[in-house]
Amino acid sequence: MKARKTLVYTLKVLGVVAVVLLLATIIISNSSYVQNKIIGLATDAIKKELNAEVQIGHVDINLFGQRASVSDVVLKDQQNRDMLSVKEIWGNLRLLPLLRGRVVLKEFSVSDVDVLVVQPEKGPANYQFILDATKKDKKKKNSSVFQLDLRHALLKHLNVKYNDEQFQLEQAIYSFWRGKHKLTAHHLQTDVTKHMKKDTIAWHFDTGMVTATMDDDGKKRVDIKGLRIISDNHKPRRNTNRPHRGAYDRGHLDITADMGIDILHYGKDTLSARLANCCISDSVTGIDFKDVTTDIAVSGKRVHLSDLTIQQASTKITVPEGDIMLPEKKKGTSLQYRANNITARVMLKDISKPFAPVLKKFSIPLNLRVSLRGTNKGMTFRGIHVDTDDKKFVVNATGIMRNLDKGRDFTLHFDVHDMVAKPGIKDKIINQFTVKKYMMYQVYALGVIKYHGSFDILWRKEQFRGVLNTEKGDIDFDFQLDGNTHYLTGNANTDMLKLGELFELKRIGNIDCSATFSIDYSKKRTAEIRKEKGGKLPIGKVTADIRKVEYRKLPLKNILANIDSDGAVADGNITLKGSLTDLMVEFSFTNTTEMHKMKVKPKLKFRNMFAD
Repeated sequence: MKARKTLVYTLKVLGVVAVVLLLATIIISNSSYVQNKIIGLATDAIKKELNAEVQIGHVDINLFGQRASVSDVVLKDQQNRDMLSVKEIWGNLRLLPLLRGRVVLKEFSVSDVDVLVVQPEKGPANYQFILDATKKDKKKKNSSVFQLDLRHALLKHLNVKYNDEQFQLEQAIYSFWRGKHKLTAHHLQTDVTKHMKKDTIAWHFDTGMVTATMDDDGKKRVDIKGLRIISDNHKPRRNTNRPHRGAYDRGHLDITADMGIDILHYGKDTLSARLANCCISDSVTGIDFKDVTTDIAVSGKRVHLSDLTIQQASTKITVPEGDIMLPEKKKGTSLQYRANNITARVMLKDISKPFAPVLKKFSIPLNLRVSLRGTNKGMTFRGIHVDTDDKKFVVNATGIMRNLDKGRDFTLHFDVHDMVAKPGIKDKIINQFTVKKYMMYQVYALGVIKYHGSFDILWRKEQFRGVLNTEKGDIDFDFQLDGNTHYLTGNANTDMLKLGELFELKRIGNIDCSATFSIDYSKKRTAEIRKEKGGKLPIGKVTADIRKVEYRKLPLKNILANIDSDGAVADGNITLKGSLTDLMVEFSFTNTTEMHKMKVKPKLKFRNMFAD
């Protein structure tokens, strides 16, 4: 009994001594002398370990509250530049491990961090000496008295200067709860200025909120919400006061995006991931991808995509597989890519706002199939097939795009191997456009139209050529749309066209002729003439050399014809040259659907038989 009392008394004394010692330790640890001593020991250790100059402004250790903080830390690189500056570092210390001589942090916080990274074109970066100094063998790492057992960490206000570029991070939060690691970064931002040949574009990037999670079973996922990309070239938008031009302008973008990515595997130079969901939009330009999904495999510079699906409002594009080879400066290789068997169900109105406002009511679904490959300089299209659901419109073609990197030298060329447009689809396609319709009767009267030829898209010009096969005859043509002058010019040739049936001119039969034409399609000039004269006709001139034509079943040869239209009235003349006389006919009409009612004035011109 006496021994038990002695033991209890001894324990009480030891408890009092422990409390006194703990209180003494807390008091001593918060004294300026101890803190200054700690600062000295810490700076000496860092200098010895990293061979770098370091400054620590203040250390605060609160054992009672199990907290420690360090403020005003500056680490200099070997050129004596402030490489790392931290306003405050705060940690939650676990007391029992500390009593055993080990420092264990459960919570950690860093605020107001400035980092300077200098990476010269030749030579090591300014932080390389730290990497070299921290290469230790595994035994030393295992014997470390410092241990992280983090449940929560916070980084606030990070500023990084990388050569001439600046990056800012609002905050990053790490947490570990019930076997799940979670890291959330808010608003990593940077501003970049790119100097182009014609533009200087200021780009702003903001990652929004990025959340990365990892479960104990190895599942990893990255979610991005509110990614934003803004560009500004400090010039008026390209479609300013030009409502018929698309709103897309790389100098004025405001893109937002949300996406979720499952990380399946990652290693050195390898990554396997799945883009589970992605939506991208720009309310100003009209870019709008409702959802993008794909599987991604990265190996070195090769990126392999499989099961890529792009969904717009009414358009869906599917790419079974594709490859992207990223450029390598050391090897002198450029960007390369390929994708085979692309299929799509396209509604052209989905691209109307950014690229072609004229298509804003184009609601006929088109089915597309194509394979492509290319580089940063050009692209080739193989096996292009386009059709409508009823197969009344079918196109098969190939194409090539050149000089993507040379602005005005850009060219886009397509060879149309065959095209078929059956009755019912031609007028339906034309009616998708909000433009004045001319010669619609003639379009219908041509019946089934077949075409093979080629066309080119150049700088402010489009050129078309080929052979048009119709039920009224075949036409060989070559014409161009000039965006500089706003004139449609070209020529056409036929050896047998049922002109009378086409224009309801019963007296005229088949015609063998060639013609040149120049049609004004300037909206401004046309509007002025329409305001002054009205009218339902195209504005322009046509000159025809009629080699042979049937008139009242009689063959006539060597006839010249001219038509000049001001939009309201078309005036024309026909001259049949003879050996002694020229038979001339003047005519006029105001509507192509009523040419059989046109006014005709015959004339006769005698040649001077006594001329030398």
